[in-house]
Amino acid sequence: MLGYTIDKKITDVLKENTFTVSAEVIPPRNGEQQEDVFQKLKMIVGAKVDFLSVTKGAGGSLRGGSLPIAQAIKDYFSRPCIAHFTCRDLVPEEVENHLMDHHYFGIRNILALRGDPPMGESEWQPREGGYHYAYQLVEQIVQLNDGHFLERGNFKVSGREKTDFCIGVAVYPEHPDIEERYRFVERKFSAGAEYGITQMIFDADIYHHFCETLRSQNIASPILPGIRILKSKKQARVMKERFGCSVPAWYMNALPEEINKERPDDIVEPFLKLIELFRKAGAPGVHLFVLSDAALNAHVIQTLQQRGR
Repeated sequence: MLGYTIDKKITDVLKENTFTVSAEVIPPRNGEQQEDVFQKLKMIVGAKVDFLSVTKGAGGSLRGGSLPIAQAIKDYFSRPCIAHFTCRDLVPEEVENHLMDHHYFGIRNILALRGDPPMGESEWQPREGGYHYAYQLVEQIVQLNDGHFLERGNFKVSGREKTDFCIGVAVYPEHPDIEERYRFVERKFSAGAEYGITQMIFDADIYHHFCETLRSQNIASPILPGIRILKSKKQARVMKERFGCSVPAWYMNALPEEINKERPDDIVEPFLKLIELFRKAGAPGVHLFVLSDAALNAHVIQTLQQRGR
């Protein structure tokens, strides 16, 4: 395979472990030093994380590098990695070309996303001929896995090599429109998604109810809660306002009013309790949004390891 290893599928990782701890990293902004993200990766991988994911231009931001960073995680750090893939600005022909780049690099785990509009833009329209929804991207990936590629003119290819992508999707347990909340998930899994990762969530009861509702609709695929360390009540209130995610009273009350770097246990212990609540709620693992503080997240992962998860 051109010298590149074939990645292990996330669905296999989930099957082999009773509870996984994974992490999501963000590529540096265009022009920033690459070394910063690799130093973060060294800390997270060194903490024995089960797998990682690499975002793709969150919020429409200028961040290239998702594919090479995912490939480096797989080959250099020897950890399975999910490459986020957005179709917001692409037409199907471009989607196929970009996915083939992933395939040739040995990337097998794709998080299929529509993608966010650029910051400050409330109205969003796809390019002419492009996709409106993530489930349409899932359908195209499934087609590639079945060996069905787009035709171009009269040129025909014989003996096509199927792709073998493991397809994840984003799910939104606190989407304000309840009907859309479940309809969008159903579309994605009916199209061929194999697992989900939630938007940022801090309430294990909401997660549990969401998963139980999905099971009642015959969707039993693994759903990983996406969580991040909250450092203060002030930050928690910002998260609630910006992302529309609930922060339960017990967690809010356990946090200091302002960030206190001298007392890290004041934020680590409540976060570890949150992880335990997700475990009790039936989560197959947790997915940590690392953002800027890799050292603190590595400490949490190491503590979980020491406590036997």
